[in-house]
Amino acid sequence: MNKNTKVVLWLVAGVVFMGGLAFASVPLYRAFCNLTGFDGTAMRADKAPEVATNVIVRVRFDTNVRDAPLVFKVEKPYQDVRIGKTAMMYFTVTNTADRPVTARAVFNVLPETMGPYYRKLQCFCFDDQLLQAGESKTFPMVYFLDPEMLKNVDTRKLRDVTLSYTFFESKEAKK
Repeated sequence: MNKNTKVVLWLVAGVVFMGGLAFASVPLYRAFCNLTGFDGTAMRADKAPEVATNVIVRVRFDTNVRDAPLVFKVEKPYQDVRIGKTAMMYFTVTNTADRPVTARAVFNVLPETMGPYYRKLQCFCFDDQLLQAGESKTFPMVYFLDPEMLKNVDTRKLRDVTLSYTFFESKEAKK
């Protein structure tokens, strides 16, 4: 193999590698955020802490819909919770279309530094939700604020947190 052929092969391999990396970057970033709580992503939990603190934090809820025929509302705009104590909030989604809609809620926690400490035990956002034409469903969301937040200099004095949900029509369901 001559020198020019080797250079061309290395260039082609580099382009293929960069293309593959670009293609994989979104799912890899999403997995990284879910694993670490980076960028305000709330963490999933298997169980709540055994001891709650006396520190109260106001958790605000924000509901949005993006490019889907849905109405999405929360039972109350905020909830005052003790750090480490399990809390529950209800959300209602209504399909306003004349066809079934499969949608998924994505979420974000603000300020972003709270992402690793906002722990969900049960959430409609873990899976796609199918709503028939005109159907309404009410979903519980069970969560707690991890007491470890009190050890972090960036979160220990926070007393106001926002959980924002946005419902999108599921791309997988459209196929």
